[in-house]
Amino acid sequence: MARPVRPVRVRRFAAALLDGTLALLLALAPAALAPGVLKGRMFGVGLLLGATYLLLRDGIPYAEWGARSLGKRWLGIRPYRVDGEPMTWATSTKRNATVAGAAGVWALLYLVGGYKGIPFGEILLYLALAVVLAEGVLIAVDPVGRRFGDRWARTRVIEARA
Repeated sequence: MARPVRPVRVRRFAAALLDGTLALLLALAPAALAPGVLKGRMFGVGLLLGATYLLLRDGIPYAEWGARSLGKRWLGIRPYRVDGEPMTWATSTKRNATVAGAAGVWALLYLVGGYKGIPFGEILLYLALAVVLAEGVLIAVDPVGRRFGDRWARTRVIEARA
């Protein structure tokens, strides 16, 4: 019989915070390098870079990492496909589409002129935030710590073997 896999909620939240910080740094870098008038648009470009990292973070095929994000690597956890297959870019895209989609909404709003200049822009930001919060709540209350993305991609986050 297979050994039961313990959910790793606290480390998972910490890894998400680390990955979110990395995505934010990716967002800020282009804006920091741009001249004054372009800063807003370049922040949007940076947000797209950050959203791309969030989307593909668990499919990074670096041999020593075992296809997981930097945050998960640093905290000793990894995504695991319940069918036993290795993590791929496609699986990472499925499992992270909700969170990266929320960041992508923010990026697109900045690219087209900021959320104040778009009808319903603030509502879109609040909906994106609600999606991210719902994912966090699911991790906290689900018996095995699975969120929407995990269910869709048929994955779990488990302790990584040393």
